[in-house]
Amino acid sequence: MDHLKPEHVALLTEMARFQIAAHEALRACAEPRSEAAASYAVQTERATQDMLRRALALGDRSPAVEPLREMAQRLGITLDENSADWRALAFQGLRVMLDVSRERERREFGHHDEPTPIFRSVMASRSASPVAAVPGLVAQPPALAPIVPAAAAPTVFPVAVPTMPTTTTSAEPQMACPVQNRVVETPAKTGPSEIVRKPTASADEETEISRSNLAPQDDDTAFRIKLRPPLLMNIDMRDLSPETQEVLQTKPRGITLLEGIKLMKELKLAGYGDDFSMEQTGDAAAGKKWKSNSGSKANVAEKFWVEFIGNVPFEEADQDDIRDALKILPELPYQHSKGKDKFVAKNGFRALIEDLNAEEERAEKDALKALGNGPEVTEADREKARLDAHIPRLRAETRAKHRGYIKSVGKMLYDLQLIDRNPFEICSVPNKLKDKWKKNEQKRKRVCWDDRIYTFLGSPAFQGPFEDPGEPFYWIPLLARLMGMREEEACQLGPDDFGSDTGISYVDVKVLDANNVKTIDSQRRIPVHPTLIELGLLKLVELRRKQGTHRLFVNLTRGKSKGTFSENYTKKFNYYRKKNGVYWEGYDLHAMRTSFNSDLMNHDKSDAIRCLLMGHDPVDEGAKSYSQGLKLATLYERICDVELDVSMIARPFDNRESIGFQGKVVDFRSAAR
Repeated sequence: MDHLKPEHVALLTEMARFQIAAHEALRACAEPRSEAAASYAVQTERATQDMLRRALALGDRSPAVEPLREMAQRLGITLDENSADWRALAFQGLRVMLDVSRERERREFGHHDEPTPIFRSVMASRSASPVAAVPGLVAQPPALAPIVPAAAAPTVFPVAVPTMPTTTTSAEPQMACPVQNRVVETPAKTGPSEIVRKPTASADEETEISRSNLAPQDDDTAFRIKLRPPLLMNIDMRDLSPETQEVLQTKPRGITLLEGIKLMKELKLAGYGDDFSMEQTGDAAAGKKWKSNSGSKANVAEKFWVEFIGNVPFEEADQDDIRDALKILPELPYQHSKGKDKFVAKNGFRALIEDLNAEEERAEKDALKALGNGPEVTEADREKARLDAHIPRLRAETRAKHRGYIKSVGKMLYDLQLIDRNPFEICSVPNKLKDKWKKNEQKRKRVCWDDRIYTFLGSPAFQGPFEDPGEPFYWIPLLARLMGMREEEACQLGPDDFGSDTGISYVDVKVLDANNVKTIDSQRRIPVHPTLIELGLLKLVELRRKQGTHRLFVNLTRGKSKGTFSENYTKKFNYYRKKNGVYWEGYDLHAMRTSFNSDLMNHDKSDAIRCLLMGHDPVDEGAKSYSQGLKLATLYERICDVELDVSMIARPFDNRESIGFQGKVVDFRSAAR
């Protein structure tokens, strides 16, 4: 509740206390009631809770307005209902009212967590002089024995319950007095006649007994737990590992940095969203997608932040340690924790950075020494040598993501009310700061292929002979260049994705049979480019149908990390380009799609059709909701605006028998060996 003003915290505290006290006073004065009336009172509270949860989900603060106004008037606090502070106060007011309603429901059932002041007073006076108390009780005459028969008398079990500090503003009972703990600690002083068999525990007693498993809490921690008890009902504990379940069950406060990071990872792998202040259910598909896109950030967080901050209680993370870690973060190599051993933090990230800095220094000295000091060596040559020795470091966007991830862990813990402050708020990255970072790094922007594409088309994959007419290095770049298909969209094509309408051949990009698309608008129908038909794409489709294969490119495999075809294809395609001398930075497969988009834009026609062919979000509501009548012929006419000279490349199905597919220039399966 760090975002609330002190007077607002006091207002919410008094509102909760007043609502509970008013309810208790009414119940104390009420006449006896039937079971039906008691059940109705419970159902009323549950209906109130449903209403408040809906208000929280929708951000509707209206149920809290009048109670806050009335309490503010009583306390003499002025509220500015047009400010952001008011919105935050009203939102917290909804949550307080929800907590109060839950407490009223328990009391309607007859469940009270705290002992009465009278009982606490008796226990305190008993334990004030424990040695004298026992003989006094033994000396009592039989006439003073309890009127209630022993068999019917309830047995009190001493339970270690966190204590609460006494306040001058409340007459409400405190939590159990710490002297109860001393009764537990001295069982030897209890005579045999005082030992009573423990009856079956009620649900209320089980709740109290379970609290004895909690780690001892000081007064301040106990108060914070009482004020903001963990909201474990917002998640399904069965989605978590046994170790994490135990952490949540035994640590209402004090969860460590590593435990918090692991909790976040397990919840996201189970498919939970970002708002843990409300009840959620896991989604396996969402969890799989998160693992593919963000799982690496969680793996880095488990090691990086713990190395520099220590596995301390999460909300006790030292601000200076966090700042030191933030200074180190930009020094991580761009390819950290990937592939090459030299970028893996085997001995920690600090050691990794020190090793890379030393390697950079050695490489720069060696390069300058190789240049020499001859008159022909220019300062530009020396500058290039220094730049070539530089090891690329973390980019601005990636830095922001790593910082945002640890901040989101804190937000998750705060929403679940396992911490009361998020020390990693300092990791927030405003857009202005991110833009400042980007100014100091080489800009990576989308490029269009220039005439170098014809050098690329002159490489072995396009010249034949072909071992398989479905060579991925041949078809996938052409599908990207002439039809604007994304890499994964092209890799996962199957013969069933092709069809025809009014004589025009098309391909459906869709989510089906383990296919993946980037967005909902990526699902689309694209006319097959006439150049691809001329090269034999439809012949390949027919061949695969006869062979009964599920995919056009039968030798493609999915990557282990992301589970996509493009993960492995990208690695092999980059290797192929470097091996055959057709590698230029930025001129990759996605640049083919960028060139397709530029060709459409250069003809200055309907932008709605361009977006549809590209699989982008529609430009307006008309294109989004009323494009059902758009004819395939219109799309075909537009796609024909994209032209590419392919006269220099071979046709996989031309003279197939005479070529006999003997010898091979390139084989996708061995491209990365």
